[in-house]
Amino acid sequence: MRQFCKEDTKLLFDGKEVSPLLPYESLQANTRLIQEGQGRLSISGAQEKYAMVEENGQLVLSKEGMTGTFILKPQSGDRRFLYQADMPANEYLTMHIANDIYHIPTAANGICFFGNGESAYLCRRFDIKADGSKYKMEDFTSIAGLNKQRHGEDYKYTVLSYEDCANIIARVCISAKVELLKFYRQIIFNYLFLNADAHAKNFSLIEYSPGDYRLSPAYDLLNTQLHLSTGIFALEKGLFKEGTPITDTTPIGRPMFYEFGKRLQLPEKQIEKELAFFAQQHPVVEEMINDSLLSEEARKYYRMDYRYRLSTLK
Repeated sequence: MRQFCKEDTKLLFDGKEVSPLLPYESLQANTRLIQEGQGRLSISGAQEKYAMVEENGQLVLSKEGMTGTFILKPQSGDRRFLYQADMPANEYLTMHIANDIYHIPTAANGICFFGNGESAYLCRRFDIKADGSKYKMEDFTSIAGLNKQRHGEDYKYTVLSYEDCANIIARVCISAKVELLKFYRQIIFNYLFLNADAHAKNFSLIEYSPGDYRLSPAYDLLNTQLHLSTGIFALEKGLFKEGTPITDTTPIGRPMFYEFGKRLQLPEKQIEKELAFFAQQHPVVEEMINDSLLSEEARKYYRMDYRYRLSTLK
């Protein structure tokens, strides 16, 4: 069992020493399976989430009437997923690669352990202020007025494109140029690390002061291909509002992300700079994969997936 590292302790608990060992034998043993036919199968929808609080150096489930300041995600109990035991380590690794290497702010996170040795992913809620009150936060489906009743069961996947999401940022955010660049980086990162569950509910805007909406820290980042056969993008339309053609003659890769950057009205020099950075081999990424809590086989596939996608951005 690993202790929380110094940096995780600082970001998760403001430097307070907290045990990574949870006072529960397991929360995963009786996790319900998703019923067949109830919408599409997705990683985020299949993972149980629990509200947690810290008390006297211990993480415990929040009680009724309490605001949970942390979210705990145990391993999925759905047997249709591959490498279920690797899900927490996958998310922890991918979130840290995004933040530490690619300058994408992410929710503070760490790895916890149940009494039976199973790992669980932990993140700190970024919508809660120091005094316990909440920032106003809305995901992109809410801002766009989408819901299940009017737009169907899979509305978070089927209605918007990433270009549509960018138009929301341009319309709502005061510092739109800054937020659009952050969004652009997230989309390329999700492609590079095979996060195909970056649907419209997994992007949110936070109002930090009256009228000042900004893109929230990134959350729910992981290589979904490790656990489930998925498409390239979570959103059916992909990058562009008219749809994204992906064929043998029009593959996804650098030219398409260049066009996407232009539609976000990013300066061409900025687009070139970002694409060059993402297309660059970063040895520390491989080091982080090797040092991760992923099983040896999961590390192999995570590494292979990353190398392949990297080759398409050259």
